[in-house]
Amino acid sequence: MTKIIHRDVLARGGLFLHGALAERNGFGVILAGPSGVGKTTASIRLPSPWRSLSDDVTLVVRDDQGRHWGHPWPTWSFFWESNNSGRKWDVSNAVPLKGLFFLAQAREDRAERIGTGQATGMLLETARQATGRLDDRSSNEDLKAMNLQLFNNACIMAKSMKSFILNVSLDGQFWKEMDLALNSPI
Repeated sequence: MTKIIHRDVLARGGLFLHGALAERNGFGVILAGPSGVGKTTASIRLPSPWRSLSDDVTLVVRDDQGRHWGHPWPTWSFFWESNNSGRKWDVSNAVPLKGLFFLAQAREDRAERIGTGQATGMLLETARQATGRLDDRSSNEDLKAMNLQLFNNACIMAKSMKSFILNVSLDGQFWKEMDLALNSPI
């Protein structure tokens, strides 16, 4: 079932990303990174008016006008973990995306703007982390087509919004760096 959904998402210009989804003032951002980098911790630490919509995986879709929207997405572990009573994801609640933040653990908080090429590469990595090995039984031709579509979707997404490396400390206020980065004219 997951493989079918993944193929349909790719065909429609979307991606599953290994990243938390946060919203502020009607716009969303992705906090992306590998397991253990701090997506869940960062999501928990966000103060109001920020709202965490998901803490691990986000479904990104592109509308007819070319805008990217983020949907919170549960992970499979949600269904077999016993300590998730307070965790809920309204997958129908989409927010227009304003920025991509690739998390890095650091001593002090800082957002560093990255270019489209680097953002594309990092998007590809986080998309593959989110979907795992869904292509194990695909033919070579299917695999090539899926990888090309994944690459194209990542390129389009990286061109459409600002992307940053977000250095996050254990006790800083990284969300202030996010606000500054998103509101910077550069």
